[in-house]
Amino acid sequence: MPEILEFVDAHSWVLLPSMLALLGLSAFLGKLTWGRRFGHEPAADDELKIVLGATLSLFGLLIGFLLSFAIGGYNTRMAAEENEAIAIGNAFQRTTLLGAERQAQAERLLLDYLDRRVGFFAAADEAQREQARMQSIQMQARMWTYVARIASDNPDPVIATVLNACNDLYTAQQKTMASWRHQIPGAAWAMLVAFGVCSNFLIGYNIRGRNSGSALLLVVPAITALAMFLIAEIDVPGKGLIHVTPDNLQAIRTTLSAGGLAP
Repeated sequence: MPEILEFVDAHSWVLLPSMLALLGLSAFLGKLTWGRRFGHEPAADDELKIVLGATLSLFGLLIGFLLSFAIGGYNTRMAAEENEAIAIGNAFQRTTLLGAERQAQAERLLLDYLDRRVGFFAAADEAQREQARMQSIQMQARMWTYVARIASDNPDPVIATVLNACNDLYTAQQKTMASWRHQIPGAAWAMLVAFGVCSNFLIGYNIRGRNSGSALLLVVPAITALAMFLIAEIDVPGKGLIHVTPDNLQAIRTTLSAGGLAP
């Protein structure tokens, strides 16, 4: 449990209680406004129910829309991690074209690079992740320089395939960084909060009774706050209860330790 909570983003922890308090307050203000209203008319109450139903429908659609955005970004980051594992596996296989001595040196460089990429995806701290990213860039550059030197001494199509494999390492890493960002803009979050406040105010206004229904007022704010918390956790890159783990990269490491990919 402590390891799981370590990955929860600090902004999400702030979002959960603040949204619960804001939406709960909106519901209680709606109930207070209804209690002070005089001359209740059945026709006006029916119209209010229509407005409430339409607002809640739009609010639910907005939550679903933003959730799909967040899940789309999560899936993109998962695909990027998978592509990196494929690129590293191909690079290991291409090292067999370099000869025994050169192959051993290239494999050592690739193993260091693999460790840095695993550290990037597994890091819970942004500073550690940035350090792992910079180290992996340096290792990739060393790998490229090493193979490019061999290619310049012995230019042939076989060595060109090894160079292409090294270039794929850089391409895969850049695609990962391109997906390593929030998918939901701030304007969408502001609209979601505004819809939440209006919806919960109307819910509180629609609840009848001066002394009853107070506990029920917190049901929708609590559910809404949890939904926002879930969206924020999925949307944040590298952290969150639902985050990308280096499963494919770990599988490559396990395969290598068992003597696979390259003889």
